[in-house]
Amino acid sequence: MLLWFTNSIVALSMTVLLIVFLRKISYALALVDHPNDRKRHECVIPLCGGIAIFSAFSFVILSKGTGLLPTSFWAGIFVILCIGVMDDRKELSAATRLFAQLLAAGILIVPLAGSSIYVANMLPLAFVDTSAPILMIIAILFVVGLVNSWNMIDGVDGLAGGCAAFSLFWIALTASWKGLANLDLSCFVLLAAVCGFLLFNMRSRWLARANIFLGDAGSTALGATIAYLLITLSREGEIAFPVLLWIVIVPVTDTISLIVRRLYSGRNPLTADRWHLHHLLLDQAYSHSTTTNIIVASSALCGGIGFIGLIVGVPNYAMTFGLLFPVAIHSAFVFAATGFPSHDKPHPVKIPQFNPIAPMLLRPELDKSFVASQQPVQPSPNILSDAV
Repeated sequence: MLLWFTNSIVALSMTVLLIVFLRKISYALALVDHPNDRKRHECVIPLCGGIAIFSAFSFVILSKGTGLLPTSFWAGIFVILCIGVMDDRKELSAATRLFAQLLAAGILIVPLAGSSIYVANMLPLAFVDTSAPILMIIAILFVVGLVNSWNMIDGVDGLAGGCAAFSLFWIALTASWKGLANLDLSCFVLLAAVCGFLLFNMRSRWLARANIFLGDAGSTALGATIAYLLITLSREGEIAFPVLLWIVIVPVTDTISLIVRRLYSGRNPLTADRWHLHHLLLDQAYSHSTTTNIIVASSALCGGIGFIGLIVGVPNYAMTFGLLFPVAIHSAFVFAATGFPSHDKPHPVKIPQFNPIAPMLLRPELDKSFVASQQPVQPSPNILSDAV
């Protein structure tokens, strides 16, 4: 107890100090985010939150030796961070990002001995001996998927960090329940680092708006790390992997829904837009803080349901099919908010026909008096004109 508490305090404090330092030099490093039609923040914001989090996390964990997390983990996360920093400085193509993510996922997953994903008794016996290559491919795709899920939900102050914090909390609690001390400590240290970042990113009575962002480096590295920790927890704790999906079902569902809607509309599934769950909530007149609280609370609730299901021994099949419940709620909200599958489809526009005859003055005698009485209107100093 004392070990993870002291290390967590060190990680939190170090993250805070690094953010204070890094946000001063972020402008010189071109690690800043500019507002545009899709990004509605009001000023230029430093993108050094992820660098601070993983610098503090790696310092604390590596100071305990290399036994807590393997070398392959650090190599894979390093690749994710590097490609994220490059993308933050100058936007990379979707193909370049995807290739780097697949490479990093391979580095994380391939060194794992035996089956990459533990599925307990959920596979037919005839497929058990031949399932290892398929499960490895699934694990790699899961890492890439969660990398993009966390990147996609990073659109409102405190959202990506808040969801990551609760995901790490439930992973740590489950690891502690299973007696996995190394995994438990790693999760709590990263959780503390994320909390240090949230002091500068989540809106509260002390913080009107975020003054630091994760950046693509931070959001993608968090997604990759959480995916790796879930796979490790499944393997070492002998917990059926589909059951652990409760911990990340909210960002996963939003990503899948988003890709399906983009493909249906004939768009590239990796292009940016304002169709995410947080955008839909904002369009329903919810504030930024309320939007963040709704999604983070939903993610925390789903993680709690998964943990309680493990504790009380709910069958794996029941827990897996139960995932359809949050998926159905999400789908119902998206349908109600957008009218999908009909939203964003082209509709014929009827252009009104105007009378080609020029208008005539019906009472010419009023023309001079009207023009004479018409005075130029001076705009009020505090009112914007319609042309602005």
